[in-house]
Amino acid sequence: MLGPRHEIARLQSDFYRDQFRKILHWLVVTVVIIFLLLAAILYDLFLYQPVVHYYANTISGKILDMPQPRM
Repeated sequence: MLGPRHEIARLQSDFYRDQFRKILHWLVVTVVIIFLLLAAILYDLFLYQPVVHYYANTISGKILDMPQPRM
């Protein structure tokens, strides 16, 4: 009588263990993707500085591109 109960308990234990490992695997993959996206955002915000363009307009309304200042 105890044999089938132990077998059912072992099968349930195996099922939950396998599902936990599968979810843990996807959680690790998701965390890695989040860190990659965070690194891309930080690179875009702080490390990549785009070229700044300055414009001026004349009295007649014409828009001119100003030369870049020398550093």
